[in-house]
Amino acid sequence: MDIFNMTDEELVKYIKEVRSKLKGDLIIPAHHYINRDIVELADFSGDSYKLAVDVSRSKAPFVVLCGVRFMAESAAILAAEGQHILIPEIDALCPMAEMIDANVASLALEKIQSITAKEPAPVVYMNSYADSKSLCGKRGGSVCTSSNAEKIVRKYIDEGKPVFFFPDFHLGNNVAHNLGIKDELIVKVYRDISFEEGKNLREAQIFLWDGFCPIHQQWHAEDVHKAREIYKDAKIIVHPESQKEVVLLSDISGSTQKIYETIKNSSPGSSWVIGTEFTFVDRIKHTFADKNIYPLLESPCSNMKKITLLNTALAVQSVENFINGKGVLLNEITVSEELKKYSKVALEKMIEIVEGS
Repeated sequence: MDIFNMTDEELVKYIKEVRSKLKGDLIIPAHHYINRDIVELADFSGDSYKLAVDVSRSKAPFVVLCGVRFMAESAAILAAEGQHILIPEIDALCPMAEMIDANVASLALEKIQSITAKEPAPVVYMNSYADSKSLCGKRGGSVCTSSNAEKIVRKYIDEGKPVFFFPDFHLGNNVAHNLGIKDELIVKVYRDISFEEGKNLREAQIFLWDGFCPIHQQWHAEDVHKAREIYKDAKIIVHPESQKEVVLLSDISGSTQKIYETIKNSSPGSSWVIGTEFTFVDRIKHTFADKNIYPLLESPCSNMKKITLLNTALAVQSVENFINGKGVLLNEITVSEELKKYSKVALEKMIEIVEGS
């Protein structure tokens, strides 16, 4: 079967036929930022955390996860024994997750401890690779999501521990200000592991890695002001990976899943300006056609665009062939047992903190 010469309609038909033939042995989850034609055929969609949890609850032995690589890694960490996690495009990366690794994070922790004379607690955003999550598990830290980061950070601050938050500066900065941490006690950590000047390093409560999402960093305060002028009756909702000034000027901030649920549950005829990835904004504009939806800026994620119907179909074909004893699985994502062990510790710590609060 020559998948390369199929039309989009034929690719969709092929993917659905193979999935139906495999009778529950194959599922296709898709992140919210993936192209609409793939999300519409997916078994379920969600943000990175929701996808990992939903995959872990599935008994399907084969998962073609339509998202960037750290999402497939997160699913592989939580996957059941014998469950195979595939990604359609191995080079679909997350620039923010690429901005730090466990070795650099470990050096930053050592430097923070040498200055504060306290054991710092590492808190890593879900949008990170397994080595970073594993480091947090080893060092008594936690994973967090954009929805629960505030609770996680508060827990460690209340224990008198300085927090090293990575890789996203803006999410960490928004959390710190929501918690009322004084500006002089919020310290940026640069890529060379030097610290922001003019801060009280010894008493600092949170150290923020200088990482960012290239999409969510694109808009600024003036973009919010402009949106207010153009869409006078609209509420503005943005992702907390946005700059602090943007979040403060907006009506609501929240995770991709929160944005989705907020728009879904809003009144027909309501108007919204959304500050997050454009492919997602464009899709929910069609999904919730009874609302007036506008992007803060048209800013698609180029890495999410790498996931196409063609490479999704090729991943599905590799599952079909593998089951029939022909060939190998395409772009299977695996995580070593050690990384998986300590990543789970950090994920379990997150659950413990959130459910215990």
